Amino acid sequence: MGSSPPTKSAPAVAGGALEEGRRRIVAALKTAPLDAVAQLVTGDIAKLLGASTVRLYFHDVFADELYARWVEGSRTRELRVAPDPSSPVGYAAMTRSKSFAWKQQAAGDKRYVVAVPLVGGGDLLGVLELTHGTPNATPSEDAVKVFNDLAGHMIKRLQTVLKVTVRATPYDHLLNTGAVTPDEVRTAREKAQASGRSVESLLLKDCGVDKAALGRSLSEHFGCPFVADPATLQVSAELVSRFSPAFLKTHAVLPFARKGDAVHALVVNPRNLTLLDDVSRQAGVEKVTASVALREDILAALSKFAVHSTPTPPAGHAAAAAPARAEWDAAPTEDTSFSLEEKDGAVEVDSATIRLINETIQAAIDQGASDIHMEPTTTGGMVFRFRVDGVLNDYKVVAQACAKPAVSRVKIMAKLDIAEHRLPQDGKIRLKDRDGGKVDLRVAIVPTSGGFEDVVIRLLPDTQALPIAKLGMEPENFERFKRVIEQPHGIILCVGPTGSGKTTTLHAALGHVKGPGVKIWTAEDPVEITQDGIRQVQMHAKIGLTFAHALRAFLRCDPDVIMIGEIRDKETAGAAIEASLTGHLVLSTLHTNSASETVTRLLEMGLDPFTFGDSLLAVLAQRLVRRVCESCRETSAATQEEWTELRRQFGDDARFDALRIDRRKAVVGRAKGCDKCFHTGYRGRMGIHELLAVTPEIRRLIQQRAESEKIRRAAFASGMTLLKQDGVRKILQGLTDLKEVASTCIEENL
Repeated sequence: MGSSPPTKSAPAVAGGALEEGRRRIVAALKTAPLDAVAQLVTGDIAKLLGASTVRLYFHDVFADELYARWVEGSRTRELRVAPDPSSPVGYAAMTRSKSFAWKQQAAGDKRYVVAVPLVGGGDLLGVLELTHGTPNATPSEDAVKVFNDLAGHMIKRLQTVLKVTVRATPYDHLLNTGAVTPDEVRTAREKAQASGRSVESLLLKDCGVDKAALGRSLSEHFGCPFVADPATLQVSAELVSRFSPAFLKTHAVLPFARKGDAVHALVVNPRNLTLLDDVSRQAGVEKVTASVALREDILAALSKFAVHSTPTPPAGHAAAAAPARAEWDAAPTEDTSFSLEEKDGAVEVDSATIRLINETIQAAIDQGASDIHMEPTTTGGMVFRFRVDGVLNDYKVVAQACAKPAVSRVKIMAKLDIAEHRLPQDGKIRLKDRDGGKVDLRVAIVPTSGGFEDVVIRLLPDTQALPIAKLGMEPENFERFKRVIEQPHGIILCVGPTGSGKTTTLHAALGHVKGPGVKIWTAEDPVEITQDGIRQVQMHAKIGLTFAHALRAFLRCDPDVIMIGEIRDKETAGAAIEASLTGHLVLSTLHTNSASETVTRLLEMGLDPFTFGDSLLAVLAQRLVRRVCESCRETSAATQEEWTELRRQFGDDARFDALRIDRRKAVVGRAKGCDKCFHTGYRGRMGIHELLAVTPEIRRLIQQRAESEKIRRAAFASGMTLLKQDGVRKILQGLTDLKEVASTCIEENL
């Protein structure tokens, strides 16, 4: 997505015909009712501009979503989009600026998309989206200009029509009568987001709003009756029994009566057609007549009417006997009872399966796991394993009857295709744990032999940046690293394998340099750590938002410091170096084994050695090793055998002796295992570091395209401590052990 359209073009309607069509549509807009604006006129625009579709998305203030509706046959279809960077429409709504992107089609071709936000009187009315009709081509500049012009006329018409036909917000009647002020509504919304309560309940409690007046405001906005006391309704027990209690509670919906081929239901947002479609599908009817009520009132009524029993779990279910440990709010939430037709029969995702997945995720959080692995066995069952402190441990094994439903549940939560079993899929989930903390999950599903699917779920807790002093660097590395990141421009790289703490280190560096006079932009995939005072952007390759694209955009935003999540190709590397040479401090990561190897890897990408050598400030290689558990750690002096082995592993007798450590006073840590470390002897991880600071000699070697071995020796001569040497120093402090250090560092000859 970008701020300006491309120059390459494909023809639509030419010259005079384009202008004539524009005038005709503008004339039609001046008198068009709301339905014509949303359907008929957008069809005319599509035909005029050579678009496959033109859709008008309205802004649902109540749900803070964009929605488009159109008719297919006898049914009205709805598409809802969140105001976020995951789509051109969402990006345009979020930024209130034009969005341009390529959209991959099922047939394999790409279509160009233009999204224009419709903003009137300071309010977001909606977004107008055009999808170009010609594959792999862009609309002409004239067509884009006409589209922008028509969007302006549409804003004027919508402002007029919406005032007459609908209320702009659910609280307009209260605002117009002076029952509440805009500031009170704004405050109620902020409190609602923080507390999980509804805005309406806070208006009643904190602002003293009369419930009848609130009901009238909601009724006028949604154009349907308001039910003040749902608990007094005559509810059909047979109808309610068609829905799972969790579905009714999650969506705050109460289907209470059926008349002919229509169901009457209470909902919080009667404009949510997706929810109404779900209700009609589960009730087995064509139509749902909705009335509006307060969320808290609907939930109170559900506690009176809804059936609280849950379906019987499958035989042998590992989690069936355990109580649910957490209530999860998935975004978006789903029905908790599904019958999914698969090629080999029906797979049912029942409440026991949901409880199994909930408990597994909560247990992973409790144990500090970074990943959950769901691995089918040869007998059809499934093993759940957690990666804790970088090591996989078995959690539980479930029977065959639970394996496929568990995979299907994860797919549903991640909005993946539950019918696809042949191709890998990736998705994401946002949840709240039982303590109210937000947890982002990244889901990867890979088909394996035998018709099974492996699932890996990565847990990304909502964490804050670590202070730079807590990175665990030795004093000389710490001081050199601080001096490097305080430079006004240049490029600094943090390297190591996946999961070695590179992002944590870079965010600690950003936290050190940020301040009122420093503008910092980051491009990350995903955004794992958030910091106030830093502008962070999530990458989205499917819509063209890549690291290289984001970096070019940042340079137009007057940055001082830029962080690029990862250098993956020559384009990103070249853009990063160019940015560092134009007065910016650039931080990024790379997947390499050592600091010196990083230099040769980038040169092999095709970078110019002179510009690269001039821009590079330092390379920090790092690994994470497990800490000896402090609760069961035992320290003792190193034995002669241990001392000899540590000296050998250090690899340099002169430097080892320069540490001036008395063997009799050297402390080596050991742990026997306890409940706090799950009897592993380790708890938590720490970094070991190798900092290559670029000196004139190293810069000369870079410009000569020297081998990594020569660069490593020059860096070592200038004072660089190797990874394993840093690890040995931490062993002698009793923080970790030789087994951990040896498992993460390779042998290097000096």
